[in-house]
Amino acid sequence: MKLAIIDTETTGLDPETSVVLEFAALVIHPTEGHVIARYETKIKPTEEELRAAHPKALEVNGYTDEAWADAPTIEQVAPEIGTLLEGCVLVGHNVSFDEQMLKAHLAAHGIEERIPYHKIDTVTLAYEHLTPLGLKSASLDRIREFLGWSKEGAHTAMKDVEDTANLFELLWRMTPWQRFVLRLKLRFGWKV
Repeated sequence: MKLAIIDTETTGLDPETSVVLEFAALVIHPTEGHVIARYETKIKPTEEELRAAHPKALEVNGYTDEAWADAPTIEQVAPEIGTLLEGCVLVGHNVSFDEQMLKAHLAAHGIEERIPYHKIDTVTLAYEHLTPLGLKSASLDRIREFLGWSKEGAHTAMKDVEDTANLFELLWRMTPWQRFVLRLKLRFGWKV
C-alpha cells in the first residue's frame, strides 16, 4: 500500500467543535520510497466555525482573513483529498488526531469521503528510538530541536508533513546499528 504522510492545522483540539484550516500530504511509493503526489491546501472556515475557533490555534497556525480569502471550502477539496488518500496507509505525527479532525470536519458538512484507517504514528517511533537517546518530549518541535532541524515554517501543514516524512525515514525499521550511529551523531553534533 502507498503511504500518505499527512498533517492538518486546525481551529482547536476538539474534533466536535474544531475544523481543519490547512491540509497537506505527501504520497510515497510503497517500495521505491519516492514521492508520487504532493498536495497542500488551505480550507476556508465558515463564519460560524471561525467564531468557535480557539484564538491560540488561529495564532499558531497563522490564520488571517487575508491569507485564507481565496481558500477553497471543505466541500471543494473533499473529493481531491478522498482520491489522494485512497488505498493509502496514513502516516503522521499523532496521526489519529489528524484522521479524527479530518473525518469530523467532513461529517459536519455531510461529506461522505472515505478516510483510510490503517496508520503509522511517528510519535510511537520517536518514543521507541529517540527517548532512549535522551529525547524528553515527542512533540514535533522538541524532536526538531533534539535532531538539530530547523523550526522555520513549523505549524504549517506542508512543513510538518516534510519533517514527519524525514522522521519516518530516519526511524522506520531502524536497526540497532543505525541507532548507534544516530547516538554518535547526536553526541558529536553531526548533521542528522
